[in-house]
Amino acid sequence: MPSRLRLYDMKLSSLPTDSGVCQSDTVRIADIVNACQERLLFCKEVGDEGWFGSWAEMSFTVSRTNPYITLPREVARFEMVDVCQRPVQVNNQLAEYMLFGNGRMPKSYRCRFPWHTQVYARNFVPTMTDLSSPPQIVTCYMTDAADAGKRVLIQGTDNNGNVVLSQDGENQVQGIYVYLRAPFASAPVQFNTITGIQKDFTSGNVQIMQTSPSTGAQVLLTTMAPSEMTSSYRRYLFNPLPCNCCPGVDTPESVGLTAIVKLDLVPVQVDTDYCLITCKEALVCEAQSLRLSKIDNKESQAMSLKFHNDAVKLLIAQLGHYNGINDPAVEFAPFGTAKLSRLRIGQMM
Repeated sequence: MPSRLRLYDMKLSSLPTDSGVCQSDTVRIADIVNACQERLLFCKEVGDEGWFGSWAEMSFTVSRTNPYITLPREVARFEMVDVCQRPVQVNNQLAEYMLFGNGRMPKSYRCRFPWHTQVYARNFVPTMTDLSSPPQIVTCYMTDAADAGKRVLIQGTDNNGNVVLSQDGENQVQGIYVYLRAPFASAPVQFNTITGIQKDFTSGNVQIMQTSPSTGAQVLLTTMAPSEMTSSYRRYLFNPLPCNCCPGVDTPESVGLTAIVKLDLVPVQVDTDYCLITCKEALVCEAQSLRLSKIDNKESQAMSLKFHNDAVKLLIAQLGHYNGINDPAVEFAPFGTAKLSRLRIGQMM
């Protein structure tokens, strides 16, 4: 069994036969696999850890002058973060609104040690980098000539602060369409803010840039993958950042960090796309559960639940197979850094 499961592997499994789909029907099989993955990723049994293969270790660099990190499309959230070789706390958006808490961040601090750093979740944003020094012209670059004529919808506010509206046939849409062409295509209005980007399915990546109307200088805002129809990325704030660490980082105003991230579902569409759920038999069981869940009788609903439970059991077994069951990642420090050996009492074995 391959360690990284592909849509092609699912086409060769019993999933098409069990679902009543032809093995050559890639579109329908992809729809079933994507639905099964989403059901298993969001089910209550998944817990906080996630199934095997649904997390990864990644490295980032954050600027002290702009202490934000925007996660790529395939990442759902930070699970654990390590700044200057010290773990730091990751807070959700509600943490800053707790009574008697520290309040809304960021706040100004003098130089702090790395263990004072905390991470705060922010909203989802449409670009990896915010629009700077508005108003700006939004320019689209296609990387594949086959995408000529396809459209990108840029949404936001114009240089007067008004929501950009345009006419698309008989419908009024929020935003304005840009038709891709070589060497580039620009929106006919200048933007103060960007609130959303949508595009057609493309053959290649599409780069979205801001272009200064006075100097022509360009800054890359985001790069959308061929299957990425809407842009939405998770953003985090780091506050406060340490003043001295990370000798391996090239620029002195930057801090390097590593993180365990929870991966997000990127739908499979072609044979070579990888599945986020890596247990083939679990996806086969969930496909049977999905098929039976659409039949409105008690017996089918009971069988649907059984197949779902079988899928969950397989995923739990896979997690134990690769991570172990008797060796959990638990650190027990009842006295913090004040170890018993320091008090000359003894040492916990």
